[in-house]
Amino acid sequence: MQRNAAQLKRSVRSARPAIPRSIRVIPISGEGSKPEFGKACHQLLQRLNSFLDGISGQWRTEGREKLKVMVLWRYNQLDPFRGKPPKFENIEVSGLSFHRAKGLEADYTILLDISEGDYGVPSRIEDDELLNLVMPRPETFEFAEERRLFYVALTRASRGVFLLTNSREPSRYIRELSDIAGDDLRFESIDGDPLHQCPKCRVGQLVERNGRGNSRFLGCNQYPECEHTAQLR
Repeated sequence: MQRNAAQLKRSVRSARPAIPRSIRVIPISGEGSKPEFGKACHQLLQRLNSFLDGISGQWRTEGREKLKVMVLWRYNQLDPFRGKPPKFENIEVSGLSFHRAKGLEADYTILLDISEGDYGVPSRIEDDELLNLVMPRPETFEFAEERRLFYVALTRASRGVFLLTNSREPSRYIRELSDIAGDDLRFESIDGDPLHQCPKCRVGQLVERNGRGNSRFLGCNQYPECEHTAQLR
């Protein structure tokens, strides 16, 4: 937020102790033109429900039967529940748009499609003619309102947030978070396995590739935008 020079400067402190690696990026691959974020969301909810069942002795001492999970999206067409969130033993799930999430809080949040693109984050169709009529002057900082919306969505969770992104088109905000958070930002698979983050572009993952003479090496999956390579260990 503070990268926008026009934004008011504020110092934000949490009332709770910091949780290591509380922001997790999950790249999703798709066989078609778009990954199935709805399917991935359901998988993640099942994983989170199972995980919390294993540590229920920790959080149920607070007198709570379930922990709250909000699934958030930029546009309602991405709603994976079609208005009917699934039910789980250990989590209470709700789904909302970024706009409707303002002022709300959950233990965990899952943000869908944090990717580049017209309907991604930041959305490239953010301009609202009615809004522009009442604004005192146009904002010059690129995607200023989109940045504020993403900040709202990102800060709804008190325990942890999962960012589901298109593995081929991760949002520019993921790169910014990586620059800020460093090793506190974890890249992982939908099943929770750690991924090898590219140290150069900081949004790609290092995957095995074929070289000359049947040799193997690690290369960034954002190639050709990122040409970083490394030797296999």
